[in-house]
Amino acid sequence: MERGCATVTVEAAWLPTDAQIDSSRVVDFARWLGTEGIVDLSDPRDFRELQAWSAAEPALFWEAVAHYFGVDFATEATEVLSSSEMPGARWFQGATLNFAREMLKHGAAEREAVILVRDDGHRESITFGQLRDQVAAVAGALADRGIGQGDRVVAYLPNCIEGVVAFLASATLGAVWSQTGMDYAPTAAMDRLGQLDPTVFIAGTGYLFKGEQQDRREAVAELRVLLPVDALVVSVETGGVDRDDTTPCDVTWEQLQRFSKPVTAPVDVPFDHPLWVLFTSGTTGRPKGIVHGHGGALLEQLVSPGFHMGVDEADVFFWFTTPNWMMWNAQICGLLHGATIVLFDGSPTHPDTGLLWRVAQDLGVTVFGTSPGYLQACARDGLEPGRELDLSALELIGVTGSVLPASSNRWVRDHVRSDLQVGSMSGGTDIVGIFVASAPNLPVYDGEISGTALGVALEVWDERGNRLPAGQTGEMVITRPMPSMPIAFWDDPEGERYRDAYFDVFPGVWRHGDAITITERGTIVIHGRTDSTLNRNGVRLGSAEIYEALESLPEVLDSLVVGVELAEGGYWMPLFVVTDGGRDDAALRTRIVETIAGRTSRRHVPDEIIVAPALPRTRTGKRLEVPVKRMLQGTSPRRVTSTGAVDDVDALQWLIDFARKRNGDSATATTVLPTDTYEDWRIYHEQDLPRVLAAALDVFAEKGYHGTTTRQLADRSGLSVPGIYHHYKSKQDILFDLMMVIVDELVERSRFAVAQADDDPRAQFDALVSSMLLFHVYRRKGAIVSTSELRSLESGNRRKYLDRRDELQALLDQIIERGVEDGVFRTPYPGDAGRAIASMCAGVATWYRPDAPLSFDPLLDRYLSIAEAIVGLR
Repeated sequence: MERGCATVTVEAAWLPTDAQIDSSRVVDFARWLGTEGIVDLSDPRDFRELQAWSAAEPALFWEAVAHYFGVDFATEATEVLSSSEMPGARWFQGATLNFAREMLKHGAAEREAVILVRDDGHRESITFGQLRDQVAAVAGALADRGIGQGDRVVAYLPNCIEGVVAFLASATLGAVWSQTGMDYAPTAAMDRLGQLDPTVFIAGTGYLFKGEQQDRREAVAELRVLLPVDALVVSVETGGVDRDDTTPCDVTWEQLQRFSKPVTAPVDVPFDHPLWVLFTSGTTGRPKGIVHGHGGALLEQLVSPGFHMGVDEADVFFWFTTPNWMMWNAQICGLLHGATIVLFDGSPTHPDTGLLWRVAQDLGVTVFGTSPGYLQACARDGLEPGRELDLSALELIGVTGSVLPASSNRWVRDHVRSDLQVGSMSGGTDIVGIFVASAPNLPVYDGEISGTALGVALEVWDERGNRLPAGQTGEMVITRPMPSMPIAFWDDPEGERYRDAYFDVFPGVWRHGDAITITERGTIVIHGRTDSTLNRNGVRLGSAEIYEALESLPEVLDSLVVGVELAEGGYWMPLFVVTDGGRDDAALRTRIVETIAGRTSRRHVPDEIIVAPALPRTRTGKRLEVPVKRMLQGTSPRRVTSTGAVDDVDALQWLIDFARKRNGDSATATTVLPTDTYEDWRIYHEQDLPRVLAAALDVFAEKGYHGTTTRQLADRSGLSVPGIYHHYKSKQDILFDLMMVIVDELVERSRFAVAQADDDPRAQFDALVSSMLLFHVYRRKGAIVSTSELRSLESGNRRKYLDRRDELQALLDQIIERGVEDGVFRTPYPGDAGRAIASMCAGVATWYRPDAPLSFDPLLDRYLSIAEAIVGLR
């Protein structure tokens, strides 16, 4: 990461008035702290003083939050925070409560609680009284069918009132909730919901998009078959699509509310009892299920909308979101504060981009949440909502999902209202909450987030774990536990995936994966993700799902998708495809878009489809997502990849040229191509390795993995330490990548040698053993690292390395077995012979020196003779 000041401006673009500050709930809370004798702040109106105390005293702060908001604990905690260790901190031990009880205890019975708006103009709503009655009825029906604590209730629904009711009914019983939107294809939904082995499956019939009904009855039927268990199917008519005889249905939504005794007393569960599972996904593997508890989610959602957005019973709270995004969970928590919440089903730009502003006007929305992308679309379309509509009720525009550019702040002032606060914030599915945000008593600076959220001990660190001063860019870390941190990942009993996700770089400290700067004013600038996860408007998308969708198109031979954070706060998600015959036509692009949208969701559709002649992969078949993303962001190709690490140098060069052309750089690269001679092969790899790996090859061989520091790697490579971590998130990743390059070379070179030999066991055996000996002599440093540092790899990486290395062992075993069958070899133990020969070849590297008395050719002959003796050459 580059260092340097990221300040956009030193002049505040918005300042709260004295009346706004004094009437805010967060200032009332600060004064209450003094009245209760918890802490005497020198100035209760000073947000940063309150924040500093909340970060330094997390147990006192979160206990105070619970008391201030009047959380109804059925059983009080014996200890608020048992340990500050992360992961492993335990909050409010002994306490019992119920999330649904807290959600439903506010709001006058006759006040509207939930309003649903669709993009075709349809509108419906229920009051708080009706909401409480429906939740009790559905909970009763589920309880009659044996649903209770720990059972999983999953939903395949659009944004709808029934989804809110079903979630609260599930929480009432202590069941665990999870859902996906109906724009997800059945296979994509199953990848998430199927992990949970659900007891209840609540399914809609359709949803609305751009004014048209999307009939999803067949998708529901397919998903029902795909789910691994025989769950109770509850059918809900949604999106204006009627249920028919073919719709899977054990009980209708209407029946669920009519024939059971309502549950009016929610089940009290432990503070960390699972409440919901939200799914996120990286670049490979199935989506990860993140589990949050009743108490942690509750406290976070009291603070986030309650203090930072000032939401209370007088508000109408509308955040444009979908059930696939954590903001759905966050928005419905407006009910915790007695606010009316607004759900939206459809496209925000149909029939035009101004639709959401008209919804805000018509419903008297006071807090409106959206994304930077939507504000940018409004600017592009020339909207004038402030002049054309009555938005006088609006008090705050909340923005999250990606980096908010300064130009969007200015557009709101110029085209909506000059005195309107724009509250940029950032958090994540990981905590279903915020790390940094606005506040009613903080100024707004264009292009910056106003401050660190309450209860968050946030710092900026370099790669060695040193805290960086204001104005320098580094990793965003959280140094003290928060109750909203996940209680676990689903199906991760040992917590290995959880630790790897957040604590692998800095043990005991949460590393979120964002590159940020804290300015002198205490504001925050987020520069983007430091990994390769697609993160479009705050919704993390799995690239694997896009690739799987494209597999159904025979004309698409290969593909690569990346997400690129742009300098001005934009986000560009290009898809590179290789097609049969190299065609590049509009019809193909249309089919690609339709396929991705149909099999995953519209949010997975790329911003641009680029036809490439070929796409390179690593020698183990992995796509080059991170290197390509970095090149498109302007990083030098030699700093992020190596021609020696890919299977198609020409394809890599095409991507390099594409990135340079896009970035306005016409420079050309020089590359050293491999040849068939082993010495040139060695020179090629050692000269053309990325700088970090080349340095690691030397230092790991000299000092060993545990004796090597990141500073030593930086010094040897000529990079800064942040430069090292621009490419690798940990020293472990550097070691693993290096060892895979080494073993890839060994395996591929050996396969090449065998392929060039005559087709008989003796010739192939001699060629393979000679190749292994040549490798270990010429790549002595690599062989030593590959052999001695195996124990330093983490279990998952060790398995991947061994799987690759075992390919060579299997090839050797096959040749020996064939030789035994043909009578060329006479060993009675071919498997043991193969392992002994592989160990012997690797052992050569531990003592051989180029200047040794025994020259290379006699050494090769001697060890080849030993290998032949081991197999009993006749």
